[in-house]
Amino acid sequence: MKNSKIWVNGEYIEQVKGIVNVSLNTIHYGTSIFEGILCVGTGKKKVIFRLQEHIERLYYSAKVLNFNISYSKEEWYKAIKGLIKINNYKSCYIRPVVFMDASYLDLSPKEKLSTIIMCKQFNIYLFLLQMRRKVKLTVSKKVKNTWEGVLAKAKISGKYINSAIAMIEAKENGFDDSFLLNEHKKVCEASSSNVFVVKDGIIKTPFPDNILNGITRDSIIKIGQNLGYSFVEQDIAVDELYTADEIFLTSTARGIKLVSRVNSKKIVDSTKMKIGQVLQRKYIEIILGKDDKYDKWLSSF
Repeated sequence: MKNSKIWVNGEYIEQVKGIVNVSLNTIHYGTSIFEGILCVGTGKKKVIFRLQEHIERLYYSAKVLNFNISYSKEEWYKAIKGLIKINNYKSCYIRPVVFMDASYLDLSPKEKLSTIIMCKQFNIYLFLLQMRRKVKLTVSKKVKNTWEGVLAKAKISGKYINSAIAMIEAKENGFDDSFLLNEHKKVCEASSSNVFVVKDGIIKTPFPDNILNGITRDSIIKIGQNLGYSFVEQDIAVDELYTADEIFLTSTARGIKLVSRVNSKKIVDSTKMKIGQVLQRKYIEIILGKDDKYDKWLSSF
């Protein structure tokens, strides 16, 4: 929106005034950290899904780049809620970003950090509608996910060049997204989503060693276990995508997306209600505040 506000270094300012220097280190090398957080308007109140966990992960990412964030976690919570209120948004996608105020000529800067929070408003009904639209995926031939250890679990902007190339590759070939393989040619993620593969009632998901520790992924595992489903973390071969009963993806921005096709292979399950659909429906209930059991995941205001 024209007069929307953003939060910059402790102040709410007009988004059009949020200008950064083109010589910044982060623009040239991708040395920033970020989060993607979901806020949903439910009747007269708003809820932010797992806000604390997202900010915890932001601090984890900061540690990887040796960023010393001066704001407390409570100050982040207050700033995020305040930004949503000042913009009068009902449902929105929240994007906190932290980067160094340093020149591209310095690869190991010691200068102060800049912090920004942005929000993008969306229609919750359209969000839920697009979540139910199934997607077609291919297996990327151009890029692999080779991040491991602490780097795999940090949301560092420069890492997402792999995701961008994989998404471009998918779109150019008529698909919605791409699966990325690791150096051992095992499935690890989609371009910006975690992966689940269902076979004979067992839900498989890649080992967490070289994937982002997705908060929606963690949520779905906990929800599924509470519903009595079994999850196994293991290597997933490409061939298992073609023989799966179901495949679904999870992320904050997309929710839970069911996969209908992998390359030329259509994913077909004869059961009336897919496990992915059950989990998708329960997830929607939770983010809409319709299941009291999960109220601890919702920051209401």
